[in-house]
Amino acid sequence: MRTIQPILMLLILIISYGNWRLLVKWFPTWKSYISGTIYWLMTAVSWSLVGASWLLRPDSTFYYEWIIPLVDLSFVWVIGQILLLVFFPILFALRKILHRVRTTEISKDNKGVADTSRRTFIQSILYAAPVLALGVSGTGVYSAEKEMVVRHFTLPFPGLDQELKGFKIAQISDTHLGPFFTLDRFDEVIHLVIQEKPDMVVITGDLIDDLSLLVPAVEKLNQMDALIPYGIYFCWGNHEYFRDINRIRVELGKSKIHVLQNSNTPITVGASTFYLLGVDYPWPENVSKKDAIRQQFMKKAVENIPNGAFKVLLAHHPDFLFEGFAEKIPLTLSGHTHGGQVNFLGRSLLPVSYYYMRGLYQENDTYGYVNPGAGQWIPFRLGCPPEISIFTLENK
Repeated sequence: MRTIQPILMLLILIISYGNWRLLVKWFPTWKSYISGTIYWLMTAVSWSLVGASWLLRPDSTFYYEWIIPLVDLSFVWVIGQILLLVFFPILFALRKILHRVRTTEISKDNKGVADTSRRTFIQSILYAAPVLALGVSGTGVYSAEKEMVVRHFTLPFPGLDQELKGFKIAQISDTHLGPFFTLDRFDEVIHLVIQEKPDMVVITGDLIDDLSLLVPAVEKLNQMDALIPYGIYFCWGNHEYFRDINRIRVELGKSKIHVLQNSNTPITVGASTFYLLGVDYPWPENVSKKDAIRQQFMKKAVENIPNGAFKVLLAHHPDFLFEGFAEKIPLTLSGHTHGGQVNFLGRSLLPVSYYYMRGLYQENDTYGYVNPGAGQWIPFRLGCPPEISIFTLENK
């Protein structure tokens, strides 16, 4: 990420300059000194704040209370610039249509008949485009920072033990505690989870990005644990490795949170027992070995589990749904994808793609779920709000 971020910062400047040139060329009002000053002042301030949040990662209370709101506004401006660039091909087509309409009107004027309604309509769209780009950007930033959806799933399993009927699991994934997911936001998630009264809470990786928040975040989870009958369980994500997995491991080791790393643990509910499995994040030396790495992790995770036992698998990477379905594990819970984060008509518009991208998947009587995540490392979500997922087991 550290090498990508400077490239992204340079790209933002290039996009801003390109947008400015097109705005000045196509819209006469943008040629004024005042318009130019406001545009470049907003661009400079936003570029600086976005860059600081990415590169410096300040950890002071002052930053989280006072600077983050300004950073959010900066992202509205920066993402609005990107969206405006996306809109320009559409605007170019509209300008062509407007030119033809004007030509037609001139011809009609010579005959004493003219209708300017179409031209006025198209001109309105052209002038509204920059406002629309900022509006969409603002909506996406608001969704990422303020919304939180709680989704409920009741999953029927044949032969489920009576004691497990109604057992409720809450899943939290990809909070990315840091500049764009504060401790206050974490409190909100914990409060919503407690309201659901789950029997168990599972966290499927990417808990934290700013390690200055690690100790207070773990303490909040310790407090929540007292209200969760069967405890809190965790599996590693890739961002734990990006930050400092050894430091995170030490803090979690001192906590009440149970870490599952290519292992399993029995969960006894009344006279019944089911097994909770957790796998590590797969880091293959090359892409061709990723399947073998996942299978190796799964082989360790299922060791010593009795045949026919009910199992729930925790994995950060959604490709483990392949292993979950192959092993006929009744329920596999994963995250990592953020659901695509920017969706239109149910499809991600970002250049990232996984076979299992978002939501619930089913093969026969087994299920896999890809959680869109409660947080993000860029504060922008569209058509894919942050989520807490609640799963209730039922007998089919």
